[in-house]
This record gives sequence, C-alpha cells and structure tokens, in this order.
Amino acid sequence: RILDKQIIIVNFLVDDLRFYLEMDKFSRLADAMEDAEPQNMESENYDSFLKKKLEVISKLFLDSEIPPKLRVRPQDVP
Repeated sequence: RILDKQIIIVNFLVDDLRFYLEMDKFSRLADAMEDAEPQNMESENYDSFLKKKLEVISKLFLDSEIPPKLRVRPQDVP
C-alpha cells in the first residue's frame, strides 16, 4: 500500500508500530531523566531502569531471533 507517498508493507506494520511506541515511551523517559536532579538516589535508579529498558528494546525488536526481524531506518530521507 502507498500512504503519504511512501510504500507501506502491511505485514511489518504491526511490528513497526510496536517498535515506534516503545521508542516513543523510551524517549519520553530519557527526556524526563535529563530534567531529574543529577546525583540523587531516585535518578540513579531511573538511570538503571532506562538502561535495562534499552536492553529489552534491543533484544525484542532490533536483535530478535524470532522472524521477521524489525527493519529500522534511522530516518526517512526526503
């Protein structure tokens, strides 16, 4: 299918959407981390949480052994 002048492969749409939603959540959490106080215990726990979440995202979406692997483009070229 073609949507907004881009070819969309429907078979991968669900996985791509799941990946996008997880990365959006991660991005918002990381942005909130930057606003936290740098050296308190809560921010250290939060930092540890974000690192673990990044590992899980990588394992489930980017380095998954279960096909089909998610195809990620860094950004769309205009």
